[in-house]
Amino acid sequence: MADDSPVRIETLEVGDLAVRCYIVFAAGVDAGAAPGGVPCVVVDPGGDTDVIMARILRLGLNLETILLTHAHADHIGGIEAILELRPEAELACSAETARRASDPLLNLSAFVGVPFAAPKAGRILVDGETFTAAGLSWRAAEVPGHDPGEMAFILGNDALFSGDVVFAGSVGRSDFPGGDGELLVRGVKKLLNSLSPDMPIYPGHGPATTVRRELAANPFLL
Repeated sequence: MADDSPVRIETLEVGDLAVRCYIVFAAGVDAGAAPGGVPCVVVDPGGDTDVIMARILRLGLNLETILLTHAHADHIGGIEAILELRPEAELACSAETARRASDPLLNLSAFVGVPFAAPKAGRILVDGETFTAAGLSWRAAEVPGHDPGEMAFILGNDALFSGDVVFAGSVGRSDFPGGDGELLVRGVKKLLNSLSPDMPIYPGHGPATTVRRELAANPFLL
C-alpha cells in the first residue's frame, strides 16, 4: 500500500493455521475527532482475539464491522470473543457463509475436535453489492469453489481481500465439502480480470501479491 493511500491496512497472523487477519481503516483521520476512535473493519478474525483487540486499541480504533470471506473454522474462530468485547460491531458475510459458519460440521471445526458455531451475522451481503463500512467503499464478489458462498472484498481502488480463493502463486484447496476446483479457477480469473492490474491482493494465508503478478505467473491461472 502506497504511503499516500487513503487507506491503512494492518496485517496480523492469527490462529494455529496462520490466517492473515486484516484491520482496515481510513488514513489521516484524527482519532481525537472521532468519538470512540477511528472506525475500522476487521477481515477474518480467525483467532488470537487478544492480539487483534490490542492492535485495535493501540491504534486508537473503534471496531465497526467484521467481514467474513468464508466459513472455515480457521477464519471465524475469534468472532465470538470479539463480539463479547464489542457487541455493537456488525458481522457481515454472504447468506451461505452465515449458514455454514453456524454449523460445526460445515465450518469444519467438528473435524478437528473443537466444534463451535459462529454467532449470527447481522448483515447479509450479496454478490456484486456495494456497501460502506468504516467510512470506506467496498464491493462484495462471490467466488465459490473453495467454500460455497465465499466472498472476496474489493476496497475501492485500493485492495482486494481474497480470503482463500487466490494466494501468491496458488489458489485455494477444493477438496473440502462443497469444493469445486474448476469453478474456483473460473471465478478467480473473472474476478482478477475485472480489476486494475496494480491492485494489491491480501490473501487469507501467506504474503500479499498483486493482480498483475497472479495473472502473469500463477500456474493455476495460466
